[in-house]
Formats: sequence, structure tokens, C-alpha cells
Amino acid sequence: MNRNERLRYGQRPHVAYMLGDPMSRLPLAAVLLSAFIVLTVSSCKKAETPLPVTGNTAPSFSVVDTVGNRVRLSDFSGKIVILDFWATWCAPCKASTRELEKLLEKYKARGVVVLGISMDTGKSAAEQVKEYARKNSLTYQMLMDDGKMSKAYAVRNIPALFILDRQQKIAKIYPGYLPGLGTMIESELANLLHE
Repeated sequence: MNRNERLRYGQRPHVAYMLGDPMSRLPLAAVLLSAFIVLTVSSCKKAETPLPVTGNTAPSFSVVDTVGNRVRLSDFSGKIVILDFWATWCAPCKASTRELEKLLEKYKARGVVVLGISMDTGKSAAEQVKEYARKNSLTYQMLMDDGKMSKAYAVRNIPALFILDRQQKIAKIYPGYLPGLGTMIESELANLLHE
């Protein structure tokens, strides 16, 4: 069988195959291209936010307070931060706000900060929160949840309270109101202040 007959019946000439016939490299090129695509797409995956669990770094945030000032977690670097997710319409939340105010008065000078994150919604939400804080003599800063912050902290029910250590790691989580919550928080603060 001569060269022309082999080509007609689909047989490749031996020399062309050894010299790198483009058709013989097609499967190899497809495999390499597929591998490149898989590696590229998997390495472009957006970094996931760590779960808000004890021991993990607290999710960062940037939200506004009741007067429109931007507040970030990084503003409280080196402080022990208590984050209280609450709402003016939540009765157990109201009980926790009074306990948090007492704790702030006692520990503010030692680097403890309390931030109330209001889950109130609507056009007048910030005004409602300001009015509640004024009527109840709450001096700690009130922030307005933008939906992203509560999502980042996986808040499903309120009140939800997170205590962050000076390195902004989550030291303790209190999901919901418990009788004696103030005493439990104070015990946790005592541990953190002695570290």
C-alpha cells in the first residue's frame, strides 16, 4: 500500500505522525485546556467569610449609626466589643439593653465597648431607635443593620449578643435572652480583661 492509499483509508503516514501531525495532538490539547479551565475557575472563587463561631475572627462591618455616621469594626481595635443585635419591638431585647448599659458604666474605663445593632426597619427606624435610647438613658452607640451585618453574623433571632476580644475574635455568643444574662456577660468580661 503506497502513501496515497494509506491516506485515503484513514491511515496516517508514520513520518507525519512522528513529526507531530496536528490531528494527533488534538486530544492532548483538549485535556490540557480542560485542566487549565478547571484550575483557573477554582482559583478565582471568592474568599468565603469565616463562620461567626467562638474562636473565629469576627466578620468586619461598616454600617451607619442613628445619625448617619459610618462605623466600622476596625474603629474599635484593641477594645473588648459587645455586639447586641436587637429591635425596639422586641421585649427580651429591651431587657438586655438595660443590663448592657449597667455593664458599660462599670467597664467602659477598662476598654469595653457596647454597640447596639438595631434590626428595626422602615423610614423612621433610626428615629425610633434614637427615641428609645433617649427614653431609657442608653449611652452606648446605636447602629442600624443594613442586612449585610446580620447576615455576616448569621443572626436568625434576636436578641443575639457577641462578645469580641481585643483581637476581634469571637469570645462568646449568647443567642437569645437568658435570665441572668448580665451576670454571664460580666463573668466573660472578667476573663477577657485578665488575659
